[in-house]
Amino acid sequence: MIPRILFYVGVPLVFGFALLQVFGLLKEGGFWDVPIWLPFSTTFLTFGASALGIAIGSLSTSLDAEKEGSLLGLEQLEKNWDEMWKEED
Repeated sequence: MIPRILFYVGVPLVFGFALLQVFGLLKEGGFWDVPIWLPFSTTFLTFGASALGIAIGSLSTSLDAEKEGSLLGLEQLEKNWDEMWKEED
């Protein structure tokens, strides 16, 4: 569970930090005067995706400790999503 959460959180987070560095280098080097809204919106999207990664990483984990899942756990995500929203009778 932890490696999958770290993947779903870490990839967008690292991508967001990398984009901020690229925008800063472009502006400091005088290659492109980056509009202020561009780093703001990319940070909003990548850090937001990183926050969603916590929920996706948790939902994509098998509740059965004996069962080995796939790398991304998409089949478990679908199963756990249905289980979470199933109404109690």
